[in-house]
Amino acid sequence: MLSRCGVVQYVQGCPAMMKTSSIGAGLRRALLGLAGLLMAFAAFVNATEVVPHLRGDLLEIHVRPTLVSAILLALYFGIFAMTGFALLVLAAAAQREGAAALRVPLLMVALTYMAFGAFAFVWNGSPHMLGYVLMGVLVGVACFIREEPERP
Repeated sequence: MLSRCGVVQYVQGCPAMMKTSSIGAGLRRALLGLAGLLMAFAAFVNATEVVPHLRGDLLEIHVRPTLVSAILLALYFGIFAMTGFALLVLAAAAQREGAAALRVPLLMVALTYMAFGAFAFVWNGSPHMLGYVLMGVLVGVACFIREEPERP
């Protein structure tokens, strides 16, 4: 049985982790910052353009108001979740220390975005869906850049 320290030592010793200096830390923060901004932009576009447009279309074809309400509620929940993911990634980008603690949640966000983007691209063929894959890849790559402590 591995203790928490044993898991941390294993992850830190993992050859897949790229060992970096402060340049790597800057690159990690830049990748996370770019991904977070793209994620926030996607949430903003969904909230201001996509959902209102869909609402108008549903009302135009006379979909029951209760069904429209349920659909919109689910879509707005998705927008809140997208915003939360964006804030998590942006907070990680702003962090100078303790970034390793966020590695697992960030990997989950990365995998979620990559999986959704691939699924959506296969489902409807729109190249716009590859933007979600890109956001996930940026976060994922940033997670594998490990910061080395500064040596005096």
